[in-house]
Amino acid sequence: MRALLQQVTNRLHAIENHLTVRTQIAAAVAVMSIVLVGTLAAGAALISYRNTAALIENSLTGTASTASGRLDRFMATRQQEMKLFAELQPMQTQWQGDPAALRSSLEDFQRSFSEFAWIGFADADGRVVASSGGLLEGKSVAARPWFKQGLDRMAVGDVHEAVMLSSLLAQRANNEPYRFVDIAVPVRDTNGDLLGVLGGHLNWDWAANLIRDVEANDGNADATLSILSKGGMVLLGANKEAIRYGGDELARIVKAGAGTFRETENGQQMLIAFHVGKGHRDYQGLNWIVTASRPASVALAAAISSAQAILAIGAATALLALSLAVLVSRRIAAPIIAFTREADRIGRAHGPTMLARQSGSAEVVQLSRALRSLLRRIGLAEERTKEAELRATENATQLQEDMLKLRRLADTDFMTGLMNRRSFLAVADDAVAYCRRYDRNMATLMIDIDNFKRINDSHGHAAGDESIKRIAEILSQSIRTTDKAARFGGEEFVVLLREIDQETAVLLAERIRTSIEGARVTYGNAVIPITVSVGLALFDQNDRDVQDVIERADQGLYVAKTNGRNRTFLMQAEDERAARAA
Repeated sequence: MRALLQQVTNRLHAIENHLTVRTQIAAAVAVMSIVLVGTLAAGAALISYRNTAALIENSLTGTASTASGRLDRFMATRQQEMKLFAELQPMQTQWQGDPAALRSSLEDFQRSFSEFAWIGFADADGRVVASSGGLLEGKSVAARPWFKQGLDRMAVGDVHEAVMLSSLLAQRANNEPYRFVDIAVPVRDTNGDLLGVLGGHLNWDWAANLIRDVEANDGNADATLSILSKGGMVLLGANKEAIRYGGDELARIVKAGAGTFRETENGQQMLIAFHVGKGHRDYQGLNWIVTASRPASVALAAAISSAQAILAIGAATALLALSLAVLVSRRIAAPIIAFTREADRIGRAHGPTMLARQSGSAEVVQLSRALRSLLRRIGLAEERTKEAELRATENATQLQEDMLKLRRLADTDFMTGLMNRRSFLAVADDAVAYCRRYDRNMATLMIDIDNFKRINDSHGHAAGDESIKRIAEILSQSIRTTDKAARFGGEEFVVLLREIDQETAVLLAERIRTSIEGARVTYGNAVIPITVSVGLALFDQNDRDVQDVIERADQGLYVAKTNGRNRTFLMQAEDERAARAA
């Protein structure tokens, strides 16, 4: 390389000695003009693009921030209204007075704030004393989270579907279930003694109206807004109830609080702005994440257009400078045109592989000799390099394929593609450690095919294998991406459910069971009905490891089997310890 640089330097000096000053100046001016104009145009285009893009991103972020702020202020206002109502002096005589009078006061409050679908007062034992419309009066709400939290403090619960009110409220026009945000306030007498809990269910439709209002008045941002829970689930917007963000990506969003990023959605790059709600005044907030999205090609059209215009002007200026340089350098280039054409033919599919000797000037002769020598060396080096690259590529490809096959064989069940026992237990151990460290919830399902031997005996083992594959397919489609499913062997499956409470775990287990019950396996001309029994267990802080949770789920499975099959049984940790003690 050093020798080559020395040869080039010597060649340049030789050319300089044979060029006129006029020619050298013309060439230098052309080169400098092109470089300078190109650099300035590219820099100006880049700065213009960045500044315009920053303005657009700030506008989109402002839209998300506006929506997030309005959500928090709305919740703060409703919370304060509930608190003030609970502390009203005239209400002190009604909390323990005539339920009819209390119901009338609650209904007056509801009419004043129509966002409340239901308002009720439950005594300290959890019995609803009075409520708007008389709904749930006399019923116990002691097990509801809003009541439990409201006994100690003013509390706000995240978005959820109606449970007890679903059968009492009028059917919605779109047949969608009611979804509420709960507000609970402890009610005390003048001595500070707890009388009960005032609870209100805000109809989640108010959030949709608020989002539509922000979208209609977003300053021509034309943004599409969504609301996500702090766990990354879509509460309002496209793909409702789907987990949109999770893991490290969700952690970065929550940590940043506000900002923009880009992502690809349905093959189209989107510009996403986000803002994490942090509450307002006494309202602590539910860490809702508001996103404002817009196609990047549309959002940044102005920035791209500005950059393109600047680059076009720069290109035109550079083209003019290039034209002048070409005119100046025409005489310089003439002696080596033939040599250049000859060199261009080298490497084609057909033609010479070596330059012909050229003459006409000392510089051309020297260049011809050097390039002929260089081509000989390059040819030899290329042959050796191609051989080495071919061997390296073959070895690397084979090694990569072997590693992928070994990893797949080690971690998955060959028949269903689910995790096998070894890989599942490794993941489950990590999940238990996480739950123990951060006091989180998880659940385990133990699933077994009912009367599987009868399927094999009646239809053959191939039909049994098809049944196992079909159930594995249903499991994969029924669980979230954060959950894990494995085949432990034979007709037995295990599912690990992360970040889930008991109620949701039971609902999911039943949904899986009914989906399998509704499925049919067709083998040959036979249609094979399938049912499963499901044992369910939730992680308990007294569990020693994941084996305790799996064993408890297996006990639940045994109970489900003995009670008639095709059912789900939740094995409580207390029941298991009682059984051990007995």
